[in-house]
Amino acid sequence: MARGAGVAVGLGLIFAWFGVYQTSQFPFAERVIYWTGLMLLGIVSGSLITPLVIERMMPSAHPALQVAVASLLISVPVTIGLAVIEAASDGTIAPPAWWVEQYAYVLVVSLLLTSLALVIETYAKRPVTPAASAAASPPVATTSPFLDRLPPKFRAADIHAVSAEDHYLRVHTSAGETMILMRLADAIRELAGIEGLQVHRSWWVARQGFADIARDDGKLTLKLKSGAEAPVSRTYAKAVKDAGWL
Repeated sequence: MARGAGVAVGLGLIFAWFGVYQTSQFPFAERVIYWTGLMLLGIVSGSLITPLVIERMMPSAHPALQVAVASLLISVPVTIGLAVIEAASDGTIAPPAWWVEQYAYVLVVSLLLTSLALVIETYAKRPVTPAASAAASPPVATTSPFLDRLPPKFRAADIHAVSAEDHYLRVHTSAGETMILMRLADAIRELAGIEGLQVHRSWWVARQGFADIARDDGKLTLKLKSGAEAPVSRTYAKAVKDAGWL
């Protein structure tokens, strides 16, 4: 939240300084408040909408398409906020043509900022390991940078499963459970060195953590060695069967 507020203030100052979209006619202080408020609304909307699009709606889509859909959705509340500000300033409701024009302006900014945020986030999550350290590390650590994100006590443990809970992941291991802030799609990419399967939109299960399978009214559930249970959705049931887990 603090980082988001800082970004909103920074962008608000930049947009106010340059008087973007003909706002230079207003006093600088008013421009700062105006743009900071809109940026904060956009950042809050983005923090809620972007994970929903990437992790829930279209996790396998191309990043460009994910950015486009997220930007289209983020632009809606921001445009509404812009309309509310305009209505409060002159007491009138803008015509439909104005809404369409402002939505187009907001969409351009949303596309730029969402793309930039995705690039920064992806770059920040890239594992950076010196060659010498990588050579000296245990094989599992070099093949799974995901382990480096865990607290020290869990890094030598066996990964049993990873489940998504809002913006966090619950990591099930032989040493217990821990929570980290990360998207499931990114975690699965980093877990490529460990044999496992995504069995549900919110679950990835490691082969080494799989203990048994249960059926109840046609629903499949994987039982982990830790005692936790992971649901198997119809979307991923064939992959589980093809892997020989059934």
